[in-house]
Amino acid sequence: DKEFIYYLTYKNASNYKIIKVPISDPNIEKAETVIPEPKNGNITNFTLTKDGLYYSLTENGVQAKVFFLAKGKKEPIELKLPFQAGSASFLTVNENKSDIWITLSGWTSPTKRYLYNPSSNTFTFQPMTKPIEYPEFKNIVSKEIMVPSHDGTLVPVSIIYNKNTKLNGDNPVLMVGYGAYGISMEPRFSAGFALPYCTYGGIYVVAHVRGGGELGEAWHKAGFKTTKPNTWKDLIAVTEYLIKEKYSSPKRIAIWSASAGGILIGRAITERPDLFAAAIPEVGAFNTIRSELSPNGPGNIPEFGTVKDKTEFKALLEMDSFHHIKKGIAYPATLITAGMNDPRVIAWEPAKFAASLQNANTSSNPILFLTDFESGHGMGDSATKSIEKNSDLISFAYTHTGHPKFQPSKKIKP
Repeated sequence: DKEFIYYLTYKNASNYKIIKVPISDPNIEKAETVIPEPKNGNITNFTLTKDGLYYSLTENGVQAKVFFLAKGKKEPIELKLPFQAGSASFLTVNENKSDIWITLSGWTSPTKRYLYNPSSNTFTFQPMTKPIEYPEFKNIVSKEIMVPSHDGTLVPVSIIYNKNTKLNGDNPVLMVGYGAYGISMEPRFSAGFALPYCTYGGIYVVAHVRGGGELGEAWHKAGFKTTKPNTWKDLIAVTEYLIKEKYSSPKRIAIWSASAGGILIGRAITERPDLFAAAIPEVGAFNTIRSELSPNGPGNIPEFGTVKDKTEFKALLEMDSFHHIKKGIAYPATLITAGMNDPRVIAWEPAKFAASLQNANTSSNPILFLTDFESGHGMGDSATKSIEKNSDLISFAYTHTGHPKFQPSKKIKP
């Protein structure tokens, strides 16, 4: 549509909306709403073809839906997707062509690319390369639930596991989360981490905690600056739910996150160390009242706050894991990592947290600090580096949640 400019915006629309303005008069204040904010779902992306506008949304941050608004029509129609997906993205030639490819993915469904024909309303599978088969994952399934948090707010939770798993309270769990910057943990096929973890009988859990974008911008702001405690309190509530419903027990639960997710993991284990057997905060932010002085600090002020503001300083102190370590507490086994070339979270921050946790811990659980002198924040790592890292994380989680295949050999002599 060469007459208009289209925008995806969350201004006055927490779940986003699509608007347009004439190219001849691009005054955003006079924009016309094309797709209003959905009541149940978060619009994630859109594209244009000569036939109309396509857009996708996710419900509760985990179920993708695709809609098509044909030119001249007032109401969009929902497309029946080839399979239940967690994320959907578009590829087109340009706005003058009908061609559109829709790429779908889910927790247990490999990424698949389809050509959509609006005339016949059909999808044709068109992989770019020969499809890869994953017979080792054939029994892995996923389900989505909502868990009440400390204040009654329902938190989306994704559970990936072998369909033959028995809920006897004795299953190893690896739970991940993030909760910052409005970033959503979209359901994507993970042949290098999540699914390999499940092949050993463990349950992989994704807690879509507040601070992320799964339920729109309001969900982000509900785990932001002064509301940041909701982020780790959501994780704690999900953990308590897993224990109550016999998915696992405290001696069998490990938690993992990275970067800003260090706040999530650090505050979860400092507030409720009794709930977890192991924790893996990777290149994590632990000392938020000092982070502002690091090279990447000023850019994070809009998300976490500044020490120069009294209210925001208190919020930063509350989310500061280093200052919530208490001496004489039995902490879970913890693997803390840092990248010597990391410009986002300087290595001294996780090092400082690790040293303090080692000094305070009264349990026999190891508190390990691993510095990678060849890596940074994780972006741009080679395939080999990623495989090594994922192997370390999965092995540490299974070792300290009691998996028999990951226990040190008794034949090893000191």
